[in-house]
Amino acid sequence: MKKITLASCLLIVIALLVSARWGTKADDAPPANTLSTDTTLAAALSLQDMISQSDVIAIGNCVNAQSVWVDGSLVTMATVSVSETLKGAGSETLTVVLPGGIDANRKIPVSMSYPGAPRLTPGENAFLFLTAEPEFGNNYTVAGFSQGKFSIVKDEDGEPVVSRDLSEISLRGDNGVRRGQSNVLPLSSFKEQVKGYLKNQ
Repeated sequence: MKKITLASCLLIVIALLVSARWGTKADDAPPANTLSTDTTLAAALSLQDMISQSDVIAIGNCVNAQSVWVDGSLVTMATVSVSETLKGAGSETLTVVLPGGIDANRKIPVSMSYPGAPRLTPGENAFLFLTAEPEFGNNYTVAGFSQGKFSIVKDEDGEPVVSRDLSEISLRGDNGVRRGQSNVLPLSSFKEQVKGYLKNQ
């Protein structure tokens, strides 16, 4: 009886060790169908830099986002309904090309992601600093990787604010490389600051 109990206990312990090892391997290994980079390094841009480098500065709402393949890489094409243009030719809608995306139309879905990459999701309001990219036709990319994309949300008092999280990006400046930070500013004062710089250009 003791031998049977001891043998049962040993089998349970072995099974637990094997399953724990498999579980560890599964957790540590990245999915075979996901490609991502470990870090993102971008040149640090001041607000003045973003304003001068931008072809369009606009406020709008993302109404659609669709991933497509471009030269072997997945990108997401986000359609933005523009409510206000502060710089550049005004248009009712524009398309922003974002790095990464998901191709769910394959047998095994494929995704590409970049830490700290700008994202626009349908329904999101955003304050955008955009650069024209000839290789994407009449579409735009976000200035400074994700530095030129601010989400517009409401604070606890219901006032609109611009919010930007650069914590997943390393920024290269005159004083070396530093980790990005999160910022929250009132929308009205941020807009006036941008308009002030634009007047002085």
